[in-house]
Amino acid sequence: MDPGPEVTVDVKLTPNDIYTPFRWQRDNVIRWVVAALLCLIFRDLYASSADTLRSFPDGGSILAVMVVLLVFILLAILLFPYLRVRALFRKPSRLAEATRISFRSDKIIFQSETATSECKWTIFDSVYEMRKIFVFSQGKLGGTYVPKRCFSSPEDVALLRTLIRENLKGKWTLRRD
Repeated sequence: MDPGPEVTVDVKLTPNDIYTPFRWQRDNVIRWVVAALLCLIFRDLYASSADTLRSFPDGGSILAVMVVLLVFILLAILLFPYLRVRALFRKPSRLAEATRISFRSDKIIFQSETATSECKWTIFDSVYEMRKIFVFSQGKLGGTYVPKRCFSSPEDVALLRTLIRENLKGKWTLRRD
């Protein structure tokens, strides 16, 4: 029995495939907007209360603590998500493991050194295509990342789009190019 068209991709993920703080996407824009708003609020608070705080004994220390808290909050918003993803790749992890993924019209086959799995397309809730990557979502927190750099040709990317359209009716957001 002929399984139809097939796209096979050898995937070796890097931290930048999963998260880049400067990638134009909703979560990053929200982080940067919140950080900018916090900076504006802090600037206004500092400008309006700096003289009052300095009039207290050790008022300079209170201002220093406020600045340290602002820096820590900005790091938590902007830098820690990136460092968390980098830490996932630092240890031997399954994320960094090379995986061969075969997309067929009837199933998807995942093969790595530690496991082999055949899954139906219905395992995925939705698929999002960004400029450099496909994200196959399995709920809110799980998913499979397939970077476009791993495809052997642009025709394979187009064939994968076709397979997604045929097998995940209405559950995808794909690019037009």
